[in-house]
Amino acid sequence: MPTLLFVNACVRGRDSRTLQLAYQLLDRIREANSNDMAFHIEEIRLSTENMLPLNYERLERRNELLMQGFLEDSMFDYAHAVAQADMIVIAAPYWDMSFPAILKIFFELASVVGITFCYDDNGNPVGLCNSEDMYYVTTSGGYIGEFNLGFEYALALSQLYGIENAHFISAEGLDIEGADVDAIMNEACNKDFDNYSNSSQ
Repeated sequence: MPTLLFVNACVRGRDSRTLQLAYQLLDRIREANSNDMAFHIEEIRLSTENMLPLNYERLERRNELLMQGFLEDSMFDYAHAVAQADMIVIAAPYWDMSFPAILKIFFELASVVGITFCYDDNGNPVGLCNSEDMYYVTTSGGYIGEFNLGFEYALALSQLYGIENAHFISAEGLDIEGADVDAIMNEACNKDFDNYSNSSQ
């Protein structure tokens, strides 16, 4: 059974509108694949994970493990989860023009030479991930406009990992006076997912 990796960076939990939008997307993905293949959804809820950024000691330990070829160490669990997934959905609210810091830590721990990417003889990066699609889900009280730095960062990493298609799902302007939040949320998921699923067929 193929695996869908759901990276949940919604630190507000059930109160998160981004999480609600992500759940809508996951339902749409289930519906779209019900006749062909059902995904096993593996969720990593970052707010409950014991993740630390790489300091000097942890970086040295990681480098030593890589040099010795110990790629099955638990330090690389996130990298293996990303590399082995058949589809990836990332849910991250739009904070300070990007995303919560905990997602940056996840990306840092998932970006491992020899697991999610490698280099060819000419020094060019080669992606090693199974997934062909990454969906990045976000919501914002205002409008993101040209400062879509969170998705742009995820897009760059997906290209490094060898993921061909990166999709942006957003519901914006949710805190604007008079906004119909439910309508904006439904339109964001339905319109964008239909566009992406049709273009990939």
